[in-house]
Amino acid sequence: MTISISAVPVHEADFSAYGTVHSMAAPGAPEGEAKLVRSSGLGWTDVYTAAPLLTTNGSLGFTLGEGGPFDTVKMERHLETQEALFCAARPIVLAVAAPTDAARPKAGDIRAFIIEPGTVVVMHKGTWHDACRGIDAPTHYYWMATCGFGSVWVDVEGGPVHVTAGGYSHG
Repeated sequence: MTISISAVPVHEADFSAYGTVHSMAAPGAPEGEAKLVRSSGLGWTDVYTAAPLLTTNGSLGFTLGEGGPFDTVKMERHLETQEALFCAARPIVLAVAAPTDAARPKAGDIRAFIIEPGTVVVMHKGTWHDACRGIDAPTHYYWMATCGFGSVWVDVEGGPVHVTAGGYSHG
């Protein structure tokens, strides 16, 4: 039996079981403002995280995910590193399940979030996740994590989970 879920825009409170959110592009005092430092000069503005993004050294990756909607049938997790995800130019959809001691994530525990350009999510160590996908077309995204520990993709227990963007449209 397939479970269907709709992705929702990512917000700190909703994502806290899976990681943290940095709203880099938001003006003023967005969620988590204390985590960001802003500056500007003639013809530019800048924002960066006040603390390092990851607690370990990280490599930078660049992935092309297919367009949605999609089925999550397998997930991976990283027990030795956090993983940061951020868009190149278009929103991405991330399917996650909270860290557990179980050998596989459960379909009923999976949630999906839309990450907009200018927003970075940093998943906690052990957070189950699928590869990101575009809302409705193949989409590039960046990731940062410590590499070299190996990665094992496992079947979702009770899956697949069908993920849509629930009528969401970007800008």
